[in-house]
Amino acid sequence: MKTKTFLLICLFVGIGFTQLSAQNGKDGNGAVSYEITWDGYYVDVPVYCGTVVIDRLRGTADIHIVEHYKGGVFIGQNVTYRAEVVGLLTDEVFEVKDSFKYIAGENIGVGHCNLKGDKGTHYVLSYIWDGATDTFKFLKAVCP
Repeated sequence: MKTKTFLLICLFVGIGFTQLSAQNGKDGNGAVSYEITWDGYYVDVPVYCGTVVIDRLRGTADIHIVEHYKGGVFIGQNVTYRAEVVGLLTDEVFEVKDSFKYIAGENIGVGHCNLKGDKGTHYVLSYIWDGATDTFKFLKAVCP
C-alpha cells in the first residue's frame, strides 16, 4: 500500500512539473494560465444610456487569466470574466461575460462586455483601459 501511494505521488508530481515546464517554453517563451475569484468586480459601477445613469452594478467574478511571455518578458494577457452582478437601482440580476486583452508594451487594454439581465435587459459594451491613467473609455455602448 505504501509503495502504491508513493508511486502515485511521484506520478502526480511528475505530471505537475511537466505541465509547468510546458507552459514556460524554450527561452522563456509561452503562456501561464490561472484562475481567481474577484469580489471587487463591478463595485458600484454606473451604467449609462447616453448621459443618464440608469443602474449601478455590483458583484463577484470568476476570472481566467492567460499571461504571455517572450524571452522571459511579460508581453500581455488575455482575461475572461464570468460574473453575476446585481443592479442596485433595478434589482435585476445580470450574467456577465467580459473578455479583455492587455498589451504590456502599450500599457492599454481592449475589452468587450456582454450583460444579460433576468428581466430582459441586455447591455453590450466595448471599451479601452488606459494603464497610464487607470481610466476607461467606452467606445460603444448598446443599452435598452
